Amino acid sequence: MIGAFLSELLKLRRRGLLLGGGGLFLGFTALVTIIGIERASKTVSPEQRGFHVSVAELSQANGLVRGLDHAGPLMGIVMLGIFAAAFGSEYSTGMLRNLLVREPRRVQLLVGKFCALVVFGILVLLAAGVVSVVIAYALAPSKGIDTSAWSSSTGLSDLWSTMWHLTLSSLGFGTLGAALAVIFRSSVIALGVGVGWVLPAEAILAALWSNGQYWLPGQLLENLASGGSASVSLARTGLTLGAYGIVVAVATAYTFSRRDVAN
Repeated sequence: MIGAFLSELLKLRRRGLLLGGGGLFLGFTALVTIIGIERASKTVSPEQRGFHVSVAELSQANGLVRGLDHAGPLMGIVMLGIFAAAFGSEYSTGMLRNLLVREPRRVQLLVGKFCALVVFGILVLLAAGVVSVVIAYALAPSKGIDTSAWSSSTGLSDLWSTMWHLTLSSLGFGTLGAALAVIFRSSVIALGVGVGWVLPAEAILAALWSNGQYWLPGQLLENLASGGSASVSLARTGLTLGAYGIVVAVATAYTFSRRDVAN
C-alpha cells in the first residue's frame, strides 16, 4: 500500500493535474471571494439577487469565511472531478494493468491511491483557504470593511471550523467521484453522472421529497460544508454520511477486486 501511495503522489505532480484541477479549485475560490467583497454594500435589500452581503456583516468575526462558505459547492464539484479523473484515467490509458503487475493486491492498491488523493485534496484545500484569506484582507479596506474582528479568537475559530467542514465535505465529493470512476471505468462518465446527480437530479428530488435533505448525499455534503443547519444537525449529517461512506467503500473495494480492469 505504501508503494501505491508514493506512486500516486508522483503522478499527482503532473502539470496537467496541478494546473487543471488545483488551478481550477483555487480559481473558483478566488472568484467567489472577490465577488463577495466587491458586491458588498452598506445595505442589502430583499430584491437583490445572487450573493449579496452588507459591509457590516463582512466586518463581523465570521466575515472572513463568507467567501469560503459560498465556494463550498463549487469546491465539492471540482474535487469530485479530480478524484474521478485520477481513478478513471487509469482505465482509459491502460496504466492500471501495469500497476497491478507491481501490486497485485487490488484493495491495497486502491487504498494507497485513495490516501494519496486525500493528501493532495487537503493540500489544495489549505491553499484555497490561504488564497481566500489573502484576497479578503487585500480587498477589504477598499470597501470600508473593518477586519479587526477577523483576527480575534472568535474569527480564528470560525476560520478553523469552516476549513474543517469544507475539507470533510470536499473529500466526500471526491470519494463519490472515485467510486463512480471505478464503477463505470471512465472518468468522463463518472464526472457526468456525479455532477448530474448532485446538481439537477438532487435539486428536483429535494423539491419533491420533503425529507430529501435528511437522506440525499449531495444535500448532506453541502450541509456539512456549511457546518449544519437548523433543520439537519451536524451530528445527524455526519452519522448519515459516515454510513454512506462505509457502504461506498465496501462496494467500491468489492467491485475493484472482482472485476476485470479492461473497458
